[in-house]
Amino acid sequence: MEFYAMDGATFSMPTFRTPPRILIPKLVKSRDGWKTKANLRKKRLKAARIRIRDLVNSRDHWKDKAHGAENRCAELERQLAQTQQDLAAARDESKKN
Repeated sequence: MEFYAMDGATFSMPTFRTPPRILIPKLVKSRDGWKTKANLRKKRLKAARIRIRDLVNSRDHWKDKAHGAENRCAELERQLAQTQQDLAAARDESKKN
């Protein structure tokens, strides 16, 4: 049996010595095997992507929470320093009177 390629070249289909009754079940088993492996890989990849998405979201949430806490801490430290200055000034004022 000959086939023609787009460029005009001819090639012949390989002939198998193994009878089809033996060859076909092996080909089917091989096809089913790679399909199963491919589906398993696809499921694992999807699970990994979901896990990565969740971890990134969690990390961003905690990062925002930490930045907020740092900002609140810095503001409270500024308030403390201002209050201490006001207290010291009030003490100095009371000592003068």
